[in-house]
Amino acid sequence: MAMTQRILSHFLLFTLSFFFLASCSKYEEGNASLASKKSRLVNHWRTQQITSNGTDITSLNIITDIIIRDNNTMTINGAFWGVPTTAEAKWVFNAKKTNVLITNSDGSLDDYAIVMLQKDEAKFRRIDDDGNVILYHFVTY
Repeated sequence: MAMTQRILSHFLLFTLSFFFLASCSKYEEGNASLASKKSRLVNHWRTQQITSNGTDITSLNIITDIIIRDNNTMTINGAFWGVPTTAEAKWVFNAKKTNVLITNSDGSLDDYAIVMLQKDEAKFRRIDDDGNVILYHFVTY
């Protein structure tokens, strides 16, 4: 009987741990993951949607895709007034890994709050210099 109780208590502890992990996430959206944040961020991302203060601006093609590399570099592809552009940048997480800090090629720094970070889907929020709330939604290729 003691062996049965021990097995049952281990099973119960495992089940509770699983539900705790599944419901506990650092970000506003998405599920908790055992994969590291860096391994989830490093990917080739395609723009799903970009909104500015709730207005869809995806069709402007400001950003069409982003390649985020393990060596903390990234390539951003898009268009500026219809002209294809490519920019290189460097990225790091903030100390709590709740934001991605991007240093642009001109030395300027952009701060993106992580809303969701899954292996195949991610969302980031940024407030631009004019106070607009920009929400970026990406999926993997």
